[in-house]
Amino acid sequence: MRVLKTDEAYIFEEQKETLKLLFKSIDMTKVVIVGGIADYLNLRNYFNLPVHDIDIAYKDEADLQKVIDLIGVKRYYSKFYEFDQPKVLVTNFVINNKPVHIDFFNKRFTHNSIAKSMLLGQEVRHASFETMKQFHNTQISKLTSEALGNSYEWKRLYKHSKKASLYNLITYQKNKIEKELVYE
Repeated sequence: MRVLKTDEAYIFEEQKETLKLLFKSIDMTKVVIVGGIADYLNLRNYFNLPVHDIDIAYKDEADLQKVIDLIGVKRYYSKFYEFDQPKVLVTNFVINNKPVHIDFFNKRFTHNSIAKSMLLGQEVRHASFETMKQFHNTQISKLTSEALGNSYEWKRLYKHSKKASLYNLITYQKNKIEKELVYE
């Protein structure tokens, strides 16, 4: 119940409505929530993070067909992140005259761990704490001005640096507590 109250308080109305639409249109056992919502789910017990866009990894595009037919998508190739298939399905679902950006990434989670959590009263699968921590930490070196040259975007580097620091802080605090318990 506490988790639902947290979700109701910290997720914007447009994102709530978009997520509810996705819950009705997609078998959530066949997809994995990644990106900012995975960060929100992994970190919501520690920090108040907003949910802006929605990122979902899928294996089979047919699992998305109902939502694709309902809201439409455009097909692009991801230039920032490495995936099994670089194709990304993108849409801006407009609700209350505000767009909610959704990315559907074709990704197989064979080497990453998946967690389950409740989100707005619905059980969802999402990239685990360790998976997202590793992702943000490994993205930093790939997004520096030296690595990207003219394609450098400071906002993207800042986003991953900030998220990595949150995950690293929690890991540090947990390790510190464990060490203190061992020495007592």
